[in-house]
Amino acid sequence: MATLWLVAASPAVTAAQTQTFPGYNPQDPIGSAAQALWQRIEKQCGPLKLPVRIGTASRPQPENAFSRDQGNNVMQQVHAAFSRLDGVRMAPFLDIGPVLNINDTGILDSALAGNAKEQLSKIEIEIRATGQRIGPSTRLLLSAHGWNGYESCSPSLDPFTVSEEFIGEIYRRTENVFDEVAEAIWEQSTETSNTLALSAHMLNGAPVNPGWLEFFSDRMRRALSKQADEEKKSRIRAPRHVSFAMLHDPSSDEARRWSASVSIEQRHNGYRIAVSANRKDTTPVFSGGLVAFDDLPTATQWAALGSSSSRTAASAPRLTETPLRIEGRVEGSRGLQQYAFSIPRESYVEVDIPLPSVRGPGADKKLLVEVFAPGHPPLRTIHIPNQSRPNLRRYRLGPGQYTIRVANAGPTRQEYQLRARAVDTSDMLLPEAPGRLIRRFQNWYASVVEDAATGKRTCYAYTAATEAGPTNWREQAPFILLSAESEGSGAIQHLLDDKRYYRQGAAIEATVSEGGEVRPLNASAPGNFIRPMKEGSNGQPILDMDAVAGYNKGTTLELNGTTPDGRPAHVVYSLQGYRAAVNAMSLECGRRDLANALVWK
Repeated sequence: MATLWLVAASPAVTAAQTQTFPGYNPQDPIGSAAQALWQRIEKQCGPLKLPVRIGTASRPQPENAFSRDQGNNVMQQVHAAFSRLDGVRMAPFLDIGPVLNINDTGILDSALAGNAKEQLSKIEIEIRATGQRIGPSTRLLLSAHGWNGYESCSPSLDPFTVSEEFIGEIYRRTENVFDEVAEAIWEQSTETSNTLALSAHMLNGAPVNPGWLEFFSDRMRRALSKQADEEKKSRIRAPRHVSFAMLHDPSSDEARRWSASVSIEQRHNGYRIAVSANRKDTTPVFSGGLVAFDDLPTATQWAALGSSSSRTAASAPRLTETPLRIEGRVEGSRGLQQYAFSIPRESYVEVDIPLPSVRGPGADKKLLVEVFAPGHPPLRTIHIPNQSRPNLRRYRLGPGQYTIRVANAGPTRQEYQLRARAVDTSDMLLPEAPGRLIRRFQNWYASVVEDAATGKRTCYAYTAATEAGPTNWREQAPFILLSAESEGSGAIQHLLDDKRYYRQGAAIEATVSEGGEVRPLNASAPGNFIRPMKEGSNGQPILDMDAVAGYNKGTTLELNGTTPDGRPAHVVYSLQGYRAAVNAMSLECGRRDLANALVWK
């Protein structure tokens, strides 16, 4: 049975740990490991009777080592890597350990067990994976264990490094990251009085916004205070104390001084932060993870306009692809707020007030959002209306300074969060996550929206196009979106693209690439979206579940059509991470039926 351990460890890796097997490819770590292990199987376990039936578990043990969807993702990749090898026939995903444990009870002989016992009897070699977390990476080890005539077959590989991108990155709250660091610091602070100083840096060398350093310092103070409160409650040892200091006193005892550092790396949908702390003669402490844009304060101050004298270029923040955010408020039916911004070159600009951010008595959640050029009427929006985002506006603007105006549509006070971003017209805006991001698996993301009143959840798996043309075809990158609701067993919603970007009536072809071969995919465009559809028994179009499940074997999905002005259009999506994201989406909403239909089929 595959087993993975999660342990506290230093980001540093010893020289022995960095050794790896011949042919190791960091861009395809699990695929290259499968090839290397198969070569050892052929060498040590021969003569082989081809094809050899290989089995892998559907999830690792213990389950608390990684989240369940991360464990599924690891074993999916192991399973897929071996299925691509010549001379191999794969058994279906099975929970091998639990099945073996109840084999002697007779339960496997019942009709309810299906063909699990038959499948187990055919497995000749089982592939196991064990691992250890080291900082933001994971060390994995693959090993083979022979069954049914291959009992003496047990080769294995040296451990190899797999980045979090392949395991499945978890979006975390910043306070959780600092809480973990503070707890570990407290455990290792044996003296009564200790100090901790914090610094921060961007991995790309850019300066860190002073507001962020203040934000991180506040999070660390709170985390240390929480540990102090726990210490007082427990009273099981001599009291200790770790105080936060902006700068270390060089004359203080070096053995009592902790130095902590926060590193920040910007990603498409947020930031990766890593917090490390060390003290003389002490094992370094580490915690980190992805955080969404909304979990860090806006890097630029963005205030409502006052008198006309404040409308200067210096007071107007520059928009970039990272959303600027501000909390605002309008009072009564004549409430009005204005915000200046600038862009250095022609850009697609997106302005929005998300519905969940609008608060106030009787708020209808719809506000009047417009963009003005100085001395001109409201500019023309290129946004295609979206009922779920009624306050969203998009524009194509030349370089210069502009003003956003927010007006109240009703008689009551309304509070809101205004968001704005921009990207050069040579590129495209990447779609923002629907709801709260929970996972990233290679090129795919999983997210969730929860209704605070009912508790009902809607879960999503999505990816943006890796390639789309022609140039200047559209302002936002195309994306695939799958969604499902937590209640009942409703059908999954599946969108391949917005058909309004294509010429009406022109053919749209969809294909999936599988190991160098191209397979056509049924696609039609009922309503406003292109979907993978087929004809149902009643003659009406229905979602083609077989086609969607077929993504499992593919590497890319491509759409080809015609733009409204007659140019050839194409969109390419990566399918790397699809299985894991759909599995995470299904688990988040308690819809195992969807995972069974789309992932394990």
